[in-house]
Amino acid sequence: MSFWQRRNIAVTGATGFVGLHAARELHRHGASVRALVRATSNVQHLRADGIDCRPTSLDDVDDLHRQLAGMEIVVHAAGAVGFTNEWDTYFRVNVQGTRNLLEASRHAGVRRFVHVSSIVAVGALETPTPLDESATWNLGHYRVPYVTTKRWAEEAALAANGSDMDVVVVNPASVIGPDDFTESEFGTLLRRFWKRRLLFHFGGGNNFVDVRDVASGIRLAAERGRPGERYLLSGENVAYYAFFAEMARTAGRPFPRFCLPSALAPLIGYIEDRKQKRGRPILSSAQAALMGLYFYYDNAKARYELGYQPRSLRQTLADAYAFWMSPSAAA
Repeated sequence: MSFWQRRNIAVTGATGFVGLHAARELHRHGASVRALVRATSNVQHLRADGIDCRPTSLDDVDDLHRQLAGMEIVVHAAGAVGFTNEWDTYFRVNVQGTRNLLEASRHAGVRRFVHVSSIVAVGALETPTPLDESATWNLGHYRVPYVTTKRWAEEAALAANGSDMDVVVVNPASVIGPDDFTESEFGTLLRRFWKRRLLFHFGGGNNFVDVRDVASGIRLAAERGRPGERYLLSGENVAYYAFFAEMARTAGRPFPRFCLPSALAPLIGYIEDRKQKRGRPILSSAQAALMGLYFYYDNAKARYELGYQPRSLRQTLADAYAFWMSPSAAA
């Protein structure tokens, strides 16, 4: 019998990009998945896959305790993601919400807690040198709310590892791929580029990973991860100029694009922050602070210990392009 057959698993953030794919992955492998969602969330994609949805809030420890009754494993993929300067919101959701869920999980008798963190909790460098799980975090002085609170949330999760509940952390890189119904940060970048709404980029580079591989990595970490350890779920390291070129190749046609000096990023972020418009800015001041850095990572530990095997960036971009260019995708 499969490891996952009839195991009761709770997933937070299951209406988000990573959470949806993680819930699908676990359900597909035979787990009985309970999605803990906000009362206002759109759950049509979860219900279409036959996943049980339970409205609750990360602010309500007592209700979380009730919803986690009988759950063996919790996958915590919920979080406030973005690059605004709303410290209170990011702290309440990412840090206090994680603490509340950890407390409720322990009281409910959960045996394993998988915390979905981020590579921003690992660090970045000014040179294209890959970091691994042992890196010293060095992004605190940028004072970016999302970045800092993801680090604090991860620290809270690891501190909760103990004899009564195992905690394993996974750190996905910049996630892209198909079925991005909530329009993730980097999914929005892809869409804007392919629709000719983004003509510039800066120096530095990033690591891009397929959302389906992240979902697989989460499942593997829940099954095989060592308690108290973190695992980098990364894909390919690529400079931004090469990434934009690959996006153009995926579309099969040339796109105008310009590499701007990183020194211009704060000015553009300042202007974008002050535009009174709906939707994500092209570049916020918080994002501008990180421009020019290399978010490069080494996933050898996840490959060796978990059996993690990410697919190629080229395949991911092809599938993402098919999704974003489909009539049903957001305009």
